[in-house]
Amino acid sequence: MYRNTKRFTAIFLLVFSLVVSINFSAIAQDSSDVPSVNFASSRACYVPATLRTERVIADNDRSQVKMGDRIRVKVKGLSAAATSATPKGNPFDPRQLVLYLNGYQLQELHGEPVSVMEEGEDQKKTLNNDWLAFQLERTAVSETAWNSLLGGTTKPSINAIVGVGCPGKVAILVSDPLSPPQLKIVLFSWRFWLCLFLVISVVLIFIRYGRDSLRSPGIEGIYSKKEVINGQEILSTKKLIPEKEARSGIAKFFLGSKEEYRNPFSLSISQLAFWTFLIFSAYLIIYGITGDYTNILTGQSLILLGINSVTAFGTSLIDGQGNEKNRKGSQSVSEGFFTDILSDINGVNFHRFQTFIWTVAIGLFFVWEVIKNLAMPEFDDTLLALQGISAATYLGLRGQEQHGMTKDPESTSTLPDSSPENDDPISPG
Repeated sequence: MYRNTKRFTAIFLLVFSLVVSINFSAIAQDSSDVPSVNFASSRACYVPATLRTERVIADNDRSQVKMGDRIRVKVKGLSAAATSATPKGNPFDPRQLVLYLNGYQLQELHGEPVSVMEEGEDQKKTLNNDWLAFQLERTAVSETAWNSLLGGTTKPSINAIVGVGCPGKVAILVSDPLSPPQLKIVLFSWRFWLCLFLVISVVLIFIRYGRDSLRSPGIEGIYSKKEVINGQEILSTKKLIPEKEARSGIAKFFLGSKEEYRNPFSLSISQLAFWTFLIFSAYLIIYGITGDYTNILTGQSLILLGINSVTAFGTSLIDGQGNEKNRKGSQSVSEGFFTDILSDINGVNFHRFQTFIWTVAIGLFFVWEVIKNLAMPEFDDTLLALQGISAATYLGLRGQEQHGMTKDPESTSTLPDSSPENDDPISPG
């Protein structure tokens, strides 16, 4: 088991380092050409009535962009309005204008005046100063607008009508209402597929090499089983040698050899692994679509992960540490993942089932919110309290569970029937 865990760790670190290196090298390359931010003036925003939004292009002169890229919006009459006198002494500052997508205002996403070489009617290129540059970033302030714009869509890209205007007001009118400036925003870009590849790789590598880390820390090879002999219920203990049975085909590639007579899977450790992978996967998927890696994690998600970490830690204290005399674990043969996490040596019990159903319910809610809003959910305090109560109930009753005997069965066995049939290995069924 430890050899497989080390192998899983090494492969995971290799894949993770490769993907992170590619991502951050792309980030450095994309941000190298971005000019310094020219913050907007704090004066009241004023827009001349003659301005019209005319055109939008990607900064890379392509017809499509992904979140995190820069775009340029042409506002007809922008440079003339910025240099001319205005009525009532209200100067016009183009840097006060913010970006609008499909009517949603992206707060604090102010424009930066830029110049673009355009080809005129005489096919000669001239310098045009009627352009504003915007960085398609999702910040904490603009997150709600981005969630409304992108959340819930299953399409690989969206077409958004682009506009500019003063914060808290309507966007400037467009030159041609029948053909407004539109931008194609690609959601499933190379960054998304790279992050999805990392998520799938980590899950498959863990299933192949790290799944034994989810098992109970009980003494390997010693198992207890309740038997009824002469009308009396007796807890008998036997030694079994773990065996490997070869699989065939694709199951062998992803799961390796089938192992019999192994320790059962632990509910608390599996629960911690479930939330770890769920939050890790959600973080990468959201980053892969939005390009934002600073405003993803929420305090409630970290609290939820902390509750499950404390539960796993408490279970390890109950099971005991150190040598075999102090280690208890769950002394039974693994009968399958779901049977193991819902059962102790006496069979399925309710406090394990309660913990399982609440974990599944909150997990489904978590996944739905990520798909709907492209953001980790803000859990209600009552929901977090419920998860904490469920974890506390599990820990309290987990300490009362019967683990089975941990002594050498050869020195403690007092079974009246010592026939070869009773010496057969315990069957998982």
